[in-house]
Amino acid sequence: MKILLPVLALAALGLTGCATSVNTVQRANPQATPSYVADQRVITDTTLARKLSTVSVNEAKVSGNLLKIQVTLENRSTKPQAFTYKFDWIADDGMELSSPIDGWKQIQLEGREVRAISSIATNPRAVDFRLKVRENK
Repeated sequence: MKILLPVLALAALGLTGCATSVNTVQRANPQATPSYVADQRVITDTTLARKLSTVSVNEAKVSGNLLKIQVTLENRSTKPQAFTYKFDWIADDGMELSSPIDGWKQIQLEGREVRAISSIATNPRAVDFRLKVRENK
């Protein structure tokens, strides 16, 4: 019995050491004043929705008149997850604007990690955006 307890304790420590979640530290009273965007979500992959959630959407204007969007994502799993995402930009007439540089990009989030992704429109006519996310398999 005396040998069994230390072995179980070591096994428990070994199992907790395999977790890949992320601990973070931030200011208790944030000084930033983000400009949040009310968003609409279209879920076509419920498995992906269980693994990845959108925490917030923030917008700003940069270089005078270009729309910048920042989306904060959270890996809801305790395991690392890889995703691919793409921003599409939309003009005030509802037409999608083509961009030769805005393609699919990859991101890996550690377990429970929260991270922001962002993109800047390449056309000053962009007033809206669409973020597409898919799971890497």
